[in-house]
Amino acid sequence: MLTRTQVREFEQNGFVLGNKVIEDQYIEALRAEVLRVIDDRSRTDIPQPVMCHNLAKPDAPIWQIVNIWMASDPFKTLITNKTICEEVAQLHNNAKGLRMWHDQIQYKPAGKGGVNMWHQDSPYWGILTPKDAQVTAWIALDDVDEFNGCMSMVPHSHHWGNNIQFLHTLKNYDDMRALKEFKANQVDVIPRPVKKGHVHYHHSLTWHGSHANSSNRPRRAIALHFMTDQTRYVAQGDHVMKRFVQVADGERMKGEHFPVVWGSAD
Repeated sequence: MLTRTQVREFEQNGFVLGNKVIEDQYIEALRAEVLRVIDDRSRTDIPQPVMCHNLAKPDAPIWQIVNIWMASDPFKTLITNKTICEEVAQLHNNAKGLRMWHDQIQYKPAGKGGVNMWHQDSPYWGILTPKDAQVTAWIALDDVDEFNGCMSMVPHSHHWGNNIQFLHTLKNYDDMRALKEFKANQVDVIPRPVKKGHVHYHHSLTWHGSHANSSNRPRRAIALHFMTDQTRYVAQGDHVMKRFVQVADGERMKGEHFPVVWGSAD
């Protein structure tokens, strides 16, 4: 469980570093599965994730895999990791139950991994409400640091509301460092290195991004996006997971593609 100090840090800053949650032998299996799923993405005889593609430039790739748990037993086990789920429940004001919203691999190959520009998560999740109540657990599968493209966060930004349109006006990753202030709020950019097997938590409205990987080491990580038993469906919104929704507008999100991973979510 997270300490009271860690919970307060999350509440104040919108992010906090957790502890080691998976062992090295298991990490090796997960790393191998990332590469296997990418290599096997065209096969029709095996289970596939919801999405597997390069979301960046061809010469500066970021491999994105959405719901790798649907295609990989080791990752299916990971989404129910007891420590991660208990700590996410803590950060959800001690939620009684959690469902998996979706997972997301982001893999930046050594020497050429691309930039993930500044953004907030929840503005892209148009089929969920409330809009500010999701927590992400980001687990490093490699040592991730400033050399191979770690995330950076802007403290307190989760208190500033939905600012995705403003963030889209930033043309270059380093524009955030030059910003200094936003609507009378001080803007600081804090790099967040994470050791392999450790977890880092962030709020769905926290401003974050990650720079390119110019090192000789890969940067593999998985983000587990959770939702509580209070999360409801917004039919007018859009998202890649929308086609799997089986509830009516305004009803609580549930179904086989959004499995209960901790507690009771019904």
